[in-house]
Amino acid sequence: MKRIEIITPQQVPITYQLASVRDRLLAFLLDSLILFSSIGLLYTIIASFNLSPEDFKTYEIVVISTVFLFYSLVFEIFSGGQSPGKIALKIRVIKLNGNELSLTDYFLRWAFRWIDIWGSIGTVAALQISSSGKGQRIGDVLADTTVVRIQSEYQISLKEILKIEAKEAYEPEYPAVAEMTEKEMLGIKMALDQYKKFPNTQHQKVLVSCAIRMRERLSIPPEKSNPVTFLNKLLKDYVTLTRS
Repeated sequence: MKRIEIITPQQVPITYQLASVRDRLLAFLLDSLILFSSIGLLYTIIASFNLSPEDFKTYEIVVISTVFLFYSLVFEIFSGGQSPGKIALKIRVIKLNGNELSLTDYFLRWAFRWIDIWGSIGTVAALQISSSGKGQRIGDVLADTTVVRIQSEYQISLKEILKIEAKEAYEPEYPAVAEMTEKEMLGIKMALDQYKKFPNTQHQKVLVSCAIRMRERLSIPPEKSNPVTFLNKLLKDYVTLTRS
């Protein structure tokens, strides 16, 4: 299974499994089933109104065409990158830079469906996704997006923070850290564990950035200390202060 690492705007690295061609195909087939079932139901409802042939044709073109054209676009915009098919397969669209998708991103992905998927019976999309290291079809490349499994490969909870040993006689050096939120401390713990697992330059830069940001947040004077040591100390201080 291919994996991809996303660095969030908060400088926290998160590793996801890329959605496979099979995942995306099954989601597409399920969406198609829902779409055409909905169109069939709408056609039956419109036909029951006993409209004139001209009015029936107008309703048929406007209503049914609108549903067919904008089904995926509307669902992905209002469901955070998921259509009903993607929800069922537990996959979603994300930005490669960790930001939220903009309307332009959704529009680009939707617009190129007609080339990637409908215009080539899905062959262009399948070839692009399987050959791309980031699992991207043409629309994804232009929007700087990809599709991943919702459950990230690396998860962490408060229990992981609480595993950090804190001696009773320990005196916290940075008491202001108690004001930080659990979510923020989980982010730091995740960044540290990712660096320990993959000690590369990119993860080192993430830790340096985290350390600088935390010093600014807590009004701690800058100093030339190891960011790993500093961030671990913050975590230990946080555990000590919030346990008591």
